[in-house]
Amino acid sequence: MTVRVIAYVDGGSRGNPGPAGYGVSIEDEDGRVIDELNGAIDAATSNGAEYRGLIAALEYLVANGRRDATIRSDSELLTRQMRGEYRVRQPELAALHARAGELASRLGRVRFEHVPRERNRRADALANAAMDGAAESPARPLPAANVGRGDLVVGIGIDIEEVARVEDIATRYGDRFIRRIFTEDEAAYCLRRRMPAQHLAARFSAKEAAMKALGTGRSRGVLWRDVEVVRAGGPPQLRLHGGARRRFETLGATGALLTMTHSRALAVAQVILLGR
Repeated sequence: MTVRVIAYVDGGSRGNPGPAGYGVSIEDEDGRVIDELNGAIDAATSNGAEYRGLIAALEYLVANGRRDATIRSDSELLTRQMRGEYRVRQPELAALHARAGELASRLGRVRFEHVPRERNRRADALANAAMDGAAESPARPLPAANVGRGDLVVGIGIDIEEVARVEDIATRYGDRFIRRIFTEDEAAYCLRRRMPAQHLAARFSAKEAAMKALGTGRSRGVLWRDVEVVRAGGPPQLRLHGGARRRFETLGATGALLTMTHSRALAVAQVILLGR
């Protein structure tokens, strides 16, 4: 029997555009919370943040095998656009709307409902918490340092990928694959390289390695885009969002070490999570 779930989504921006965040509350039909998601966004409009919350909810539903869902939002614009009642006129929302539509098509049944703000308080609180966190610590990579005295290894993961396999998937599925796996910054970095497949494969491998170090794999609310590889004027570092960040904190981790390498044929990555 297919169990129906309800995803309450919300998003907001302080500046419009400015530092933003989204929140998602996944609940059963009796209002019991199944899971909660939220994440900070470096800069977005309020409507963009609403869509990012919707996408996070849909990615969660797809990843967890949910096939009968109701999406509730206090954004009439988002709800009517997803129903096909309003056109998407804003260029910055077009790609987000397309991504949400592609994810929704993977569900057996999905309904979009507009609700008053007072019925969306949990998702609103999660979105505000994400924005508060962004203001205090704006989307910084995880601390990375050499292992020192007193450091404990709380997780370790390693992964190897065939560059040709990743290149084949990217060729066959194009933007669908890129947007599902990689953040916008990751995709932009890789696609401007002379041999993008090697860089995509290295980041794909780093995400797998990080999920192994977290002890979750692609489960427990940890999604591909929750693990991000960033370059901040030095070696690559990890930035965790959503379920991956929550798992990192649950493990008591305080920092991460990431190493990646690739040849024409293979990409390899290793992640070590450190704690005290």
